[in-house]
Amino acid sequence: MIDPSVIHGSESMVVLSSTDREALALLMTEVRFRSGDRVLMQDRRAPAAYMLIEGALHVEHRIGGHALTGRIERGEWFGVVSLCDGKEVTASVHALTDVSLAALGRGDFEELIRQADGLGARLLRAWLRSLSFQLARVNDALVAMRQHRQRR
Repeated sequence: MIDPSVIHGSESMVVLSSTDREALALLMTEVRFRSGDRVLMQDRRAPAAYMLIEGALHVEHRIGGHALTGRIERGEWFGVVSLCDGKEVTASVHALTDVSLAALGRGDFEELIRQADGLGARLLRAWLRSLSFQLARVNDALVAMRQHRQRR
């Protein structure tokens, strides 16, 4: 179990009621990584979906000899798509500092989806909100990169 205030403070979780956030906190566990540790490896399945509680995370997606990099912000989720579809993650995630994560394991996620109370569906909606924030940041970065290339 994690402290429910962690979920209450996450921008992407505002679509969940206070009761839902507390129920989710009961299912999640706190996981810690040290600076330099690999949290997820590209082309491997994620054992859980994670939300960054504290610290700094670096994301790297390698395509051939090129790498796209980014950061995960406090309160953002990652490993979500792999947890939902069972496929490999598309990027590696490394701890830049000591980090604390809230983890929701595959079994707990599957149980949420099976439950009749709808928390699993509401969590998916919250995750989509989190992913849309992250995609907006990626889109902004791509636009800035294109503008920079056009100026050269």
